[in-house]
Amino acid sequence: MKNIIYKAFFLLPLLAFVSCQEETPGKYEMTDGVPTVHYIRYQDKDLEEQLLEGAFMNENIVIIGENLTSIREVWFNNVKAALNINFITKNTLFCAVPRDLPSVRTDKMYLVTGKNDTVAYDFEVKIPAPVLSRIKCEMVPEGGLAVLTGDYFLAPDLSLIHVFIGDYEVPTADIVSCEKNSIVFKAPAMDIRGAVEVKTLYGNSGRSKDIFHDDRGWITGFEEGFVGGWGRPTHIENDPELALMGNYVKLSGDLAAGTWVSGGNDYTINIWGEDNGVPSGNLFPGDPATATLKFEVNVLQPWSGMPLIVCFFEQGYHEDWLWNSDYPRAFWTPWRVNDKVVPYVTDGWETLSIPLADCRWSAHGTAVPLATHYGALGFSVHTFGNYDAVVGEDCSPIILIDNIRVIP
Repeated sequence: MKNIIYKAFFLLPLLAFVSCQEETPGKYEMTDGVPTVHYIRYQDKDLEEQLLEGAFMNENIVIIGENLTSIREVWFNNVKAALNINFITKNTLFCAVPRDLPSVRTDKMYLVTGKNDTVAYDFEVKIPAPVLSRIKCEMVPEGGLAVLTGDYFLAPDLSLIHVFIGDYEVPTADIVSCEKNSIVFKAPAMDIRGAVEVKTLYGNSGRSKDIFHDDRGWITGFEEGFVGGWGRPTHIENDPELALMGNYVKLSGDLAAGTWVSGGNDYTINIWGEDNGVPSGNLFPGDPATATLKFEVNVLQPWSGMPLIVCFFEQGYHEDWLWNSDYPRAFWTPWRVNDKVVPYVTDGWETLSIPLADCRWSAHGTAVPLATHYGALGFSVHTFGNYDAVVGEDCSPIILIDNIRVIP
């Protein structure tokens, strides 16, 4: 390793060294000259043979070298480490990599002497690249607040976090907040769409599999022109206090979890192709075997019983799927956690994804062949045959649904 001496250290002010020499006289005496670093290792005895070229924030390390008692300050990038003179000898210096984020990345450690000379030593503060786990809601309209969740969204300043939607970069002024596990930003216009990527000083997340503002395979947003088969849904609303993008469906009422069917018209949505501009064939293009049903959902009141059932079927079969237990369907039971009932609500609108390959269960929870026709779609909150895994408890949830689509 190469030592480099600087008289000025990035114009950073050299803060006064707080010494406890007066409290422990004779145990420590600063020496002249400059230090030499031979190597750096972990403090852990079991790891002391592992030589380090870098370490993560807050990890405990030992600097091994000569004349280390000449050191007054230790900096990692542009963040100062805390020192304890009781853990400094001529040949060892114990310290922890600072837990604060640097705003300048140099991948060096700087050892400042009592006479303000600075020795630079190559050492990387390892900070993981950001991990993007989820776009909370993919269809946030312009000016609404979009939320990304994940990990290591680390930036000491909002100007150092970069969010991309396709080739579009979200302006710094539109980034509302950035915490380790979430980023909130103002959504751009709806015609700006693409995979999302997060970049920091420490790397990039890679592009998300999900597409922000993805409207491929659009089936309905319940706007003007939508026809619900047999008049269902019965509650298409557009309360501006609740709406995401204009109209939405409101499912509400009392659910008696132990009954054969519950909720009735207030908990059923029919989307029949022949009534909505698709007189024959599938409601969407592409291969159902590799497609995913998506829609936005907002659960306002606790939901603790009965599944949301989703079923694709052939045009002209109307509500046969509700009563024929062998029609393949998917069950969504977010209130069921580790086989326990946990009442479920959302924090605003969220995007739900259901692979069509998951529409493979009978009403009794046994596996059946996948659907062969996708010209109609039914949603309903009920149970058929009292399938025990999805009965739950009595409840009166309010469930809002919007923007139904099937993504290739």
